[in-house]
Amino acid sequence: MKKIRRSLLLKYIFLFLFAIGFIQIVVMLYMLTINVDRLFKEQPTSVDIEERWAKDMKHASPETLENVVTQWHHEYPSASFFYVDGGGMLKKQWYRKDGDDLPKQWDAMRTTKFIKSRYDSDPFTVIQFIGDDLDNGFAVLEIDRAIFETNKLDDRFIIIAIVLFIVFIFVSILFFLRILKRLVQLENAMTVREVDGLPIKIEVKKKDEIGAVELAFNQMVDELREAKKQERREEQLRRELIANLSHDLKTPLTKMRAQLRHFDKKETKEIDASIDQMSALIENLMAYTLLTADKMLYKPEDVRIDRLVNRIVASWYPAFEQAGFYVELKTTQAMWTVDAIWFERIIDNLLQNVLRHADKGKYVGIRVSVDAVIIQDNGEGIQTNAQTKGAGIGLSIVRLMADKMDLQVEIASSKEGTTVRIGK
Repeated sequence: MKKIRRSLLLKYIFLFLFAIGFIQIVVMLYMLTINVDRLFKEQPTSVDIEERWAKDMKHASPETLENVVTQWHHEYPSASFFYVDGGGMLKKQWYRKDGDDLPKQWDAMRTTKFIKSRYDSDPFTVIQFIGDDLDNGFAVLEIDRAIFETNKLDDRFIIIAIVLFIVFIFVSILFFLRILKRLVQLENAMTVREVDGLPIKIEVKKKDEIGAVELAFNQMVDELREAKKQERREEQLRRELIANLSHDLKTPLTKMRAQLRHFDKKETKEIDASIDQMSALIENLMAYTLLTADKMLYKPEDVRIDRLVNRIVASWYPAFEQAGFYVELKTTQAMWTVDAIWFERIIDNLLQNVLRHADKGKYVGIRVSVDAVIIQDNGEGIQTNAQTKGAGIGLSIVRLMADKMDLQVEIASSKEGTTVRIGK
């Protein structure tokens, strides 16, 4: 029931009914003020007028006719009169607008024609002999038939009705403009973001349909904010878990490497390589954790990429030579703005993946151009080599670091090999 009382539709219905009632009140007031005489005075009929004129003329004479006409004019200002004597001469006319049209001489034929032209027409015309004596002549009363019409509305009422209708339309427009304003505020709240990236809550001022939408919107914002807090808490726990796990794994690996020194080098060669591989994975895991937490030191500077890549490949050359790889290096002088340590980490991860997972092709090609560094191998490809699953975190680190330095990473892999392009 409360929702119905607060409904916008109900408010508009009340507005409409109020407008209709207001118009009716104005009409009544108009009728009372403009037509008050018609409401409180008995409206005359044509028979009444004819009988009264006949009665007044019966008791009148040519000498008193002026007084009778004056009394009638006072009661009916729109009426007009004229008098024709017993000889048929037009003696006098009162309050006529078209007096010049009356003939000066009247005979039986002209009088009959005049009576016929005025029969059942406007103005209403009554002809009566004065004092019931033909020698006194006759007097004519002409009066507009409008006096017989009751409660007729004039042009002023039409104007008032039009004005009231315009006012109603104006109030309706204001009503809907207020609704539109609230909808625009709600739209702005949906598009504008706070520091945490979530929409801004909107102030709920009314409890109607739009207010219900605003409440639901605010509830959604609260739920999103709580979900984001929970996500941050879970992400923090995950990072702490990975960091602790990395630290806990590196300690026993260090002990294992120290203990392997007491054994024959030939027997511990493969174990030592596995320890190196696991240690590298842990390093990548730690780096990934620092990168996602945005806690890894980043210092961009202008770097000769060709020289940096030359030095990195030189450090990896013995490992590739021992594994039987053919290494092809082509460089062009290039200056990039990057973090040298981060970029070295990217190249190290990519070359490490080639060494571990592209052993079948025995080839690695490194090309440096002005706007790109391309590393290519002839292995089985990232998609087909079952042992490349461990390369996932390394490639993730490559992408994260590249994005931070505004570099693009494109990887194309097939059964014929993998090509990684790092470009500006």
